[in-house]
Amino acid sequence: MKTNYFSHLFDLFEANKNDDNALKMAAYMKNKFSFYGIKSPLRKELQKQFLSDNSKLPPHIASKEIKQVWNNCNREINYVIQDILRHKRYWDSDESIELVEWLIVNKSWWDTVDALAVNCAGQYLRLHPEKIEYYNAKWISSDNIWLVRTAILFQLKYKEKTNFELLKSNIRLHSHQKEFFIKKAIGWALREYSKINPSAVIKFLNENELQNLSIREASKYL
Repeated sequence: MKTNYFSHLFDLFEANKNDDNALKMAAYMKNKFSFYGIKSPLRKELQKQFLSDNSKLPPHIASKEIKQVWNNCNREINYVIQDILRHKRYWDSDESIELVEWLIVNKSWWDTVDALAVNCAGQYLRLHPEKIEYYNAKWISSDNIWLVRTAILFQLKYKEKTNFELLKSNIRLHSHQKEFFIKKAIGWALREYSKINPSAVIKFLNENELQNLSIREASKYL
């Protein structure tokens, strides 16, 4: 599906597709998505070309344009969209975080969810800390595993500004989970924070019962 803004991007990717690569890339993603077969280095070159040839996507129409495309395009287009949304021009309004939330629960898999959680939701909430309580509560209590993963991961790049009490609370709520992507997220978040405060992570691991995968991931730098 083409829109006015993304039509040139579709044409550009179509002209550079590689069917052999597409089959391999789809298989790597468990055949959940269709691909053009454009590997990351070339995709980024084409993406750069597209963005230089086109005006910036205006924030006031971003949601409409992106939603028209997101569920009806090859996966490389999804990657371009999530890269576009990293720019701070899209982090000013509630509409932007609602768009990110919509993207997380549509066409969901780790390759888009993690980037959206960390680079988009995380950056939005860093700029709007008054929104953290609402969105964190909404996501961490959700039945959607990708929103739960987002709540656990959105602080991944906060470093010393991480609210570790909030992270610990989120983890405790889901420490019983058998879902791979939740267990992995818990370990990843703790591992990242262990670079800042290893003693706090060790203490948390000693005082709480976590799944083995979470413990292994959390302990990699300890």
